[in-house]
Amino acid sequence: MGVAGNIIRIFLTIAMVAGVIGAGVFIFFALSQTLASTQAQEDKQPVVFTIEPGDTVREIADKLQSDGIIDSSFFFQAQLKLRSEDTLKAGKFQVTPGMDINQLITVLSTAPVDIGLKFTIIEGQRVEEIAEKLNAQNIVSQTRFLELTDTPAGAATFQDDFLNEAGRPADQGLEGYLFPDTYEIKQGDGDNSEAVVGIMLQTLREKFTPEMRAIVTERERNIHQTLTIASIVQREGVVKEELPTIAAVFWNRLDQGIALGADPTTQYAVAKSPDWWPNLDNLGIVPNTVDDPYNTYVVAGLPPGPICNPGFDAIEASVYPAETDYLYFVAKNDGTGAHAFATTLDEHERNRVIYGNR
Repeated sequence: MGVAGNIIRIFLTIAMVAGVIGAGVFIFFALSQTLASTQAQEDKQPVVFTIEPGDTVREIADKLQSDGIIDSSFFFQAQLKLRSEDTLKAGKFQVTPGMDINQLITVLSTAPVDIGLKFTIIEGQRVEEIAEKLNAQNIVSQTRFLELTDTPAGAATFQDDFLNEAGRPADQGLEGYLFPDTYEIKQGDGDNSEAVVGIMLQTLREKFTPEMRAIVTERERNIHQTLTIASIVQREGVVKEELPTIAAVFWNRLDQGIALGADPTTQYAVAKSPDWWPNLDNLGIVPNTVDDPYNTYVVAGLPPGPICNPGFDAIEASVYPAETDYLYFVAKNDGTGAHAFATTLDEHERNRVIYGNR
């Protein structure tokens, strides 16, 4: 009896130690997963994850892992089992790769009809870049989005009084009209392209105030021309305070019949995915050799339309340019993004030498 009791006690002790170690390992793994996911989440964009009716927990967990949203299908299933009152719902959910497992389970256990899709578009992106980004986040179909924004027929589906007033040519898409901002839309059953384009256009209508429209008309310009200048200003300018001066340079050159000579327009003409704003020097491209209607080194006046989707600062600067006679500017190349401005060609050439520009 004594020997048997000792053996039992030994086995119980081993079991208890194993249990404590196992619990400690589980807690340590859970904490490390949480810390790692918090860091990872900071660096990644949200995506849309779909749970189909009838999907099992294991199928969902495996898909979460294969999509790079979680690191471990097993840990997700174990954590869900601990939260026995939570049931995963069918539908589309916006989640972020690397997010906390418990937060992820809460999202996937909430009726998807109550969850909107959030996305952010930054200033200066062209429609192809926006399409690629939103497609990667599973918010839109890249093909459908470009059909609506990069073709005359697609753009025509959104034609209204504002676009009529803007003077957008019938052969143009919606480049320049998709206002960069952070948005949230109600997700639809299928593709969300129309909703995304619609809300971005509506925001531009609101941002381009009646006062701004009146100023544009007073100066015998239209919204399309202003957005075209704003898009070039957006790609040229870095320092916010300089944007009105850069806008003034381009309007002054336009008024005097001088070619705009803006590198971003040449970039727009020659770019291909995935590098939508290539370094022309690295490609060995001399801007005035590129025969394209968007290349402002070889085509006088404005290009056919905007080269990107400008933000409010660039639009405002183009509506209210600085009062100056400047016709030229070069980058100072001092790490600040600032430029040196000039009125005469001689002064401009001196600035080029001073600041090491070709």
